[in-house]
Amino acid sequence: METNRTTTLTQDELYELPNTNNNNNRRPTPHLTTHYYFSIAFKSVYATSLLFFITSFVIVSCESTAAGSGSNSTCPASCECIYASQLDRDKRADLNACLGGNLETALVLKCKLNASNYGWPERIPTGTRAIILDDSNLGQAKLSKLASESWYKDIFYLSVSNTELTNLETGGFSMFHSLRCIDFNTNDIHSRTWGSGMVPTAELRTLDLSHNHIHRLNETSFTGMAELRRLCLSQNFIVTIKPFTFEDLDKLEYLDLTTNALSVAGLQTASLFGLTSLKHLAMGENKIFDTVPQVVGKGLYTPKLETLDLHGYTRLETLKKGAFKDLNCLRKLNLSGSGVSQIEIGWLDIETHGQLEVLDISDNRLLHLEVHSFAATSPKEGDTLHKLHHLKWLSLADSRSLMTLDGAAFNFVPNLIFLFLQRCNISRMNVAANDPLNPNKMNLHVTLSSLKAIWTFGNSLRCNCHVRALLEASLPPPAPTCETNPLRGTTSCDVDTTTKYPPLLLDPPTYTWEGHEMSVVSPFATPCCYLENKDALTKEEMWERVPFARAHLEDLVCETDRITVFISIVLGPLAFAAAILVAFLCGFARTLVRRFKLYHSGEYRVMDQKKGLEMRRNQAAGGGGGNYGNKEGVHEKSSTSDHHQHHHQAKKLVHSNLQ
Repeated sequence: METNRTTTLTQDELYELPNTNNNNNRRPTPHLTTHYYFSIAFKSVYATSLLFFITSFVIVSCESTAAGSGSNSTCPASCECIYASQLDRDKRADLNACLGGNLETALVLKCKLNASNYGWPERIPTGTRAIILDDSNLGQAKLSKLASESWYKDIFYLSVSNTELTNLETGGFSMFHSLRCIDFNTNDIHSRTWGSGMVPTAELRTLDLSHNHIHRLNETSFTGMAELRRLCLSQNFIVTIKPFTFEDLDKLEYLDLTTNALSVAGLQTASLFGLTSLKHLAMGENKIFDTVPQVVGKGLYTPKLETLDLHGYTRLETLKKGAFKDLNCLRKLNLSGSGVSQIEIGWLDIETHGQLEVLDISDNRLLHLEVHSFAATSPKEGDTLHKLHHLKWLSLADSRSLMTLDGAAFNFVPNLIFLFLQRCNISRMNVAANDPLNPNKMNLHVTLSSLKAIWTFGNSLRCNCHVRALLEASLPPPAPTCETNPLRGTTSCDVDTTTKYPPLLLDPPTYTWEGHEMSVVSPFATPCCYLENKDALTKEEMWERVPFARAHLEDLVCETDRITVFISIVLGPLAFAAAILVAFLCGFARTLVRRFKLYHSGEYRVMDQKKGLEMRRNQAAGGGGGNYGNKEGVHEKSSTSDHHQHHHQAKKLVHSNLQ
């Protein structure tokens, strides 16, 4: 019998196993020959050589293609090659918005050109996505078209700002097939040298032509820019915008026309026709006086406008009822520096402006804030005031003429978060609605429960109960008081179940709005109030300047207005009783006068005679009752004739008495 063999087989034994697919169990060749090993080695060398030649061919082809396209890793002369992350904050933000992120590997080519060297670089590094020619001295030079357009096919951002560029050659930028953003600000481009054919328009998203010398716009200025989203035309000399200028810009969302020479006549009918997607419109610092331009009447027939900037209308004067009608999506409104001195009731409509979040009416000429200043009305309910629940940001800063606030001026903005009242001329900061009979008990959180920060520096505030209300709102909520029972070994705490509000920030140097940190004041602006010194000997010592941080709450009180108390407690009930007495006396006197007139007219005497005649007629009718039953028709006629006769006699008697 054979012994059991191990299951681990050697290389030679592997080829000695029987063929299970053959019924005769024939064995293959018992051992490998030298020819077999030589064949295996030859095939390995052949495959390795073939792989080497294929790899070399691919590498050479890629290098040839790269060389043919004009890209390499060498930075051109007079240029600087940097990564997008090395740009300054503003340029980096612009590039990030243009590329939609992806700044990690994006290269930027920064070049300085002049009158002798103003041609486009012949070779640019691979991966370049932006070209910046800022601060070059181009002057009258023209940036001509290159022979090979494939060199710049992957450039998305081009900046040629502050270069004194005047002439734009038609097709001079046509090699930028993928260009999305162009920055031409701060140059000498004129209306006669600008047209839509100067730049590629197929993929263009952003165009900046601010700080140039453009005087007028017409229907050929932006032809073909169907993908444009952002257009900046500020700091030009635009006088006229012809109808249908923006007809092709149905995707435009941002339009800046600030600081031009536009007038009511220059903004013609249908000037804004075609801007069906516009969300932000800036028209501040133009020559449109005395009125707010009705953007709907200028061609914006389907307004989706969310932001309207009209700052610098220095002669606006009055915010009239219906001034901003038809702007149903308005969220931000800027009227700063517009010379506003009066606000009419109903200037905001609850159905149209109910979504308003930001309102800037700073640097104006307002003298007093009324109850309706920040309230909306409804056309269906007349002058009934409604709350603006979405208003969160309100600025009245730098209104040097503003001296007084109505006690209920902020009652209709309950969700206000930031309130700017710095550098005004306010002496009584009565932001919280107060009771005149008990002015020292005010709670700012009842009026403005969502308020996070308020700015009051630069005012001549009196140290009174209104300042105390601000300081009390800025204090953290009190800690619960606890008592320990030593006998039982237990501790009980008085937990305040009232609503806890975060402390109010008074004049913070910065604040956060929509994810951005905003700076407001310098570190030297210290909020303070003025406390009256009754023992002062001179006029200069009468008011003592007290910073908020050193003010004592017990000193911040308001004296009860004795006149108000006297009117409310004494004269109020007396006036009510007097009104009732006067009404009674008036009614009594009216009755006497009426009866006196009736007596002198003889009407009472006529009434007595008529009553006597009726009584005699009734007695006569009662006495001849049987005869009446037998001769009903005859008696009816006789009674009717008697009635007419008595009535005629009564009229004659009245007439004779009147004579």
